Amino acid sequence: MDKHKLKDFIDATKEEAGNVAVEEVLPSVVKEAGDFILGEGVGILFGEIVGAVLPVANNIRLSYKQNRLERNVVDALKIIQRNQDELEDKIMKLQQSDLEYKRQITEALLDNIVEEPQEAMVKYNVNGYVNLLKSDNTNLDIVLMFFKTLAQLSDLDIRVLKSYSHFFENGESIFDICEDIHIDFEQMRFIREKLERFGLLQSKNEEINDNNLEEIVKYLQNIEKESKRSKPREVKIPKLKKVSRLDSYTITSLGRQYLTLIEA
Repeated sequence: MDKHKLKDFIDATKEEAGNVAVEEVLPSVVKEAGDFILGEGVGILFGEIVGAVLPVANNIRLSYKQNRLERNVVDALKIIQRNQDELEDKIMKLQQSDLEYKRQITEALLDNIVEEPQEAMVKYNVNGYVNLLKSDNTNLDIVLMFFKTLAQLSDLDIRVLKSYSHFFENGESIFDICEDIHIDFEQMRFIREKLERFGLLQSKNEEINDNNLEEIVKYLQNIEKESKRSKPREVKIPKLKKVSRLDSYTITSLGRQYLTLIEA
């Protein structure tokens, strides 16, 4: 697929791109993409992605931003190219109603990666995009929530989340991460609390508190129930679990789903 073929795909999928010299605005992208061998479906997808970032690239004045944008787009295209066999079959079978879904999740992807400074996060976003395109789940609200959440996470957040998953048994521990980036456990607490707010981790202390509260409610309900009897029975005081001074966390099912989506 040479640069002229890429330009044809872009012109076919993005009307305003017809008057833009892609080779001048995105030279690195055209150079890299010229080496890709693509089917029609994935080729059109390439055209949509490159065409969509053309207006952004055309307005960039700072070279480091231009370089970052091109690097991110090239990385995205390479990951898509590695999955082209599965994607080609999926894209060519899309119904008309599915095309709007593809358009919106492509826009969500580009919103996330255009200004993304961390290469690892570009990879995670594109892996999620590819895995979502390959799946049969087309719930747009869930997909957009995935990208919105991912946009607010960093590579460090993902590293911490992975450390709680048994799927990454040979991965890092919390201690490894703290030692690697020279932070203490107090600073690590903020990262875990952030992941908890997104529903990716669950506080064990919070779980204990919830269980304790449930036991107390049951205890009070039983007391009220027995008080109405002519011969009330004794209600045993529940054994409440002690809350640890140092909170610990577990990964949630949502957290596992996120890790599954962002892995190649």
